[in-house]
Amino acid sequence: MRLNLRQVEAFRAVFQTGSMTAAGNLMGITQPAVSRLIRDLEAEIGLPLFERIGGRVVATPDAVALFREVERSFHGLDRVARAAADLRRRRQGELRIAASLAPSFFGLPPVIRAFHEAWPGVALSMKTGTSPEVLDLVAMQQCDLGFAVVPAEAPGVVTRALPVHDALCVLPEGHALSAKDVIAPKDLDGLPLLVLSDYSSVQQQFLAAMAAAGVAVNTVFESTFSAALCPLIADGVGVGVLDPLTARANAGRGVVLRPFAPSVRYELRAIYPAARPLGEREAAFTDLLDAHLTAFAA
Repeated sequence: MRLNLRQVEAFRAVFQTGSMTAAGNLMGITQPAVSRLIRDLEAEIGLPLFERIGGRVVATPDAVALFREVERSFHGLDRVARAAADLRRRRQGELRIAASLAPSFFGLPPVIRAFHEAWPGVALSMKTGTSPEVLDLVAMQQCDLGFAVVPAEAPGVVTRALPVHDALCVLPEGHALSAKDVIAPKDLDGLPLLVLSDYSSVQQQFLAAMAAAGVAVNTVFESTFSAALCPLIADGVGVGVLDPLTARANAGRGVVLRPFAPSVRYELRAIYPAARPLGEREAAFTDLLDAHLTAFAA
């Protein structure tokens, strides 16, 4: 037995309205088209469903029994339709992101592309700033989520750890230290260094490692953002220990990369406002970044 949905819809409409004409109006088709659908359905199941009495359409007892089953099916379809509508609504709206410079330029672009493909109705916006500025934007709910190197606990926010990577030593191509497999603090003794501002976690760890080794830091240039340092390193101004996102994005652009020991950890975190529950869009975007950073490590 092969029933099609249009036949069942016609049966339901005629049963509910008691008229072929009214059923056609409900379905947006002609009365003869409804009559044909009903005839085809009756022929398929081998049972009469309606009797024509005095110009009226009257349901048979078999039609009453069939209608109960049809209604159960249509209620199920209604639930499916509502669920689909809910999914569509959840994939609409806006997602406001704040991020420090390294993830903004070198970590999030492929994630934004993947999110747009999965949630095409959601408009994305992003503000870029220092890690403390990102923290404030999320805590004040000016952004829905943020990505920065911040403490695990901070007022007004909740955080989620993301895959951790080690900072890298960035050297000009042809530099004598590029012959080494790993760069240690003593290797940088007396060399001109390009460094990040001291609020940076990477910078704090680097300075601590240099101090523990008894090596003086010869800073020739300091910047709030690591992206400004790589072109200067490529021009031979000095060397630096930078976050892995920026360092790897500049590999082959006049610089070479080497591990630095002891390890300087780059611990990026996702940041959400503590004043409201975590939304599906925020969680989905973070999951995509987590997967990207995991693949980045490999």
